[in-house]
Amino acid sequence: MHMIRALAKLHPKWIFTGLSAACVYQYDHSHTLHDGTVNIASTRGANKHDSKGLHRIYAPNNMKCYLYRGIPVTSPAHTLIDCATLPFDRALSIYDSALRCKHTTKLEVETLMLQSVCDEQAVKTLLRHANPLRENGGESWAYAHMMQLRYARPLFQVNFNNPDNPNAPYRVDFCWKLHDGRIIVVEYDGVAKYKDASNLNRASIKAKLEYERRRDQHLKEEGVTSVNHLFYEDVADLQRLDMILSAAKVPKVR
Repeated sequence: MHMIRALAKLHPKWIFTGLSAACVYQYDHSHTLHDGTVNIASTRGANKHDSKGLHRIYAPNNMKCYLYRGIPVTSPAHTLIDCATLPFDRALSIYDSALRCKHTTKLEVETLMLQSVCDEQAVKTLLRHANPLRENGGESWAYAHMMQLRYARPLFQVNFNNPDNPNAPYRVDFCWKLHDGRIIVVEYDGVAKYKDASNLNRASIKAKLEYERRRDQHLKEEGVTSVNHLFYEDVADLQRLDMILSAAKVPKVR
């Protein structure tokens, strides 16, 4: 963002797009996507005289320019279309975040896609799977890997009764309600949830684990067959993720 702000001052006619615009809009995405490159929209496409750190992405003359946080960017829909060139498991969090912020709609993105020069198949796939109910980039990433392994689509943010506080029901990340009556719950916990000690007012790790144990027990009392917790390492390793979901008897799509 420091680089984008500086370049926006040096080149006020530049319009940022793709991952750069996603940063300006503050859409969830993995920091591993950043390599120092800045993306701008250009009616001329790539320029051989440009710096290696500058990537021009073709845009038509009639492209709309938005000003967000004081920086010229492509529209949210245009930004999502340009982000479709990113790997599916990384681009999905950007799509989910834009929809969750209500910056655009699937229909708007699809309409613009038909008027643009882009990877239509990639955009269509992302739109088919995008869902604002996923609450963060980690959940989007975990879901993308589940889909790559051909598991059945889960329900998101399903509520279950919390006997300790009826006004604050439990919401689970992924839930499969199967025809035989089984209910399978999968939670993506990441790692920060347990290791973040930056805030001295946060509960201790012991208290967090005790809360999780009690929560899991309450979910089972509500009819949940099994509760499974995924960590970053589980999702990053597709073979390991496949073993966990298979052991939990999550159904696959043939």
